[in-house]
Amino acid sequence: MEQLQQLTFVLILALQKLSPALDGLMNFFTFLGKIEFYLLIIPFIYWAVDKRLGFRLLLVLITTDIFASTLKLLFHQPRPYWMGKVLGLGAETSYGIPSSHASDSLAVWGYLAYRLNKKWLWIVISVFVFFIGLSRLYLGVHFLHDVVFGWLLGLFVIWVFIKAEDQVAGWANRQGILSQIGMGFVVSLLVVLIGQLVQVWLSGISDPPEWSSFAVQARTPSYTFTLAGSLFGAIAGYVLMKRYALFEDQGSGLQQLGRYVLGIVLLLVIYTGLDILFGMIAADETTLGYTLRYLRYASVTFLVTFIIPWIFIKIKLARPEVDELGERIVRATTSEQKL
Repeated sequence: MEQLQQLTFVLILALQKLSPALDGLMNFFTFLGKIEFYLLIIPFIYWAVDKRLGFRLLLVLITTDIFASTLKLLFHQPRPYWMGKVLGLGAETSYGIPSSHASDSLAVWGYLAYRLNKKWLWIVISVFVFFIGLSRLYLGVHFLHDVVFGWLLGLFVIWVFIKAEDQVAGWANRQGILSQIGMGFVVSLLVVLIGQLVQVWLSGISDPPEWSSFAVQARTPSYTFTLAGSLFGAIAGYVLMKRYALFEDQGSGLQQLGRYVLGIVLLLVIYTGLDILFGMIAADETTLGYTLRYLRYASVTFLVTFIIPWIFIKIKLARPEVDELGERIVRATTSEQKL
């Protein structure tokens, strides 16, 4: 590990000789790998392009982050700038390996490229994924092996989805609405349980004093509750959308733009409002605070997948999805319904 770190220090120092000229460009690529960017793009795909693809991309993102955040705690390794040998042109509070920017970008955009299967898209996404990873080195926030591990994790998640998604969807579609929602809740609780077990295991291990001051927030369980809540809200919302708000994701460009603008505004208002309200009730790093965090993020993804599409139909920004005979499709537990 030390040899890999030394190799990365040499590489980062070479890259940072180009600072500050490339700071803006590298921060741009880093933004393309942030959760905030995906939360702008994935709802657009879900509301205005292809709801089934958008939902699967959301699950890919959440699943990848669950793996990445768990592995970060298990490995509990530093970031390059924490060790004082390179500049920290960015700041991060979590542990280093694997790079979630690398894993998320490869998993989400790689899955999108796989589904659309366009040669030009493969090329564009490959370039973006590479430069997102490179930006993490340039900014001094990741070692080379962090990024490579992240890419491997992203490939693994894509492989799992390709192999298992049809079987899982087929099983889910044979279940009732309550069974599907209940299973989503159970899986989210398993995510919380695994996170807590990792926290217990890690509590007996101390970080080296030379960089421990940078890692004071690295062991917070809050992100586990964020991801668990997001997963449950996404599953519950999508299941209910198929039954009560199955909408046509196509339409005129004006309709698609209107859906996106209205949806994003509602999303930001609810997210910000819940953040303020729950912050007044309990501090983040408390048991109640973690519970409220779970509820907040479950509410956000539930809003994206169900409430906002329901509003689209009610105000006629989207039509109910219809079959070739013009009949409204009501899909609850039929075996023909696919995710």
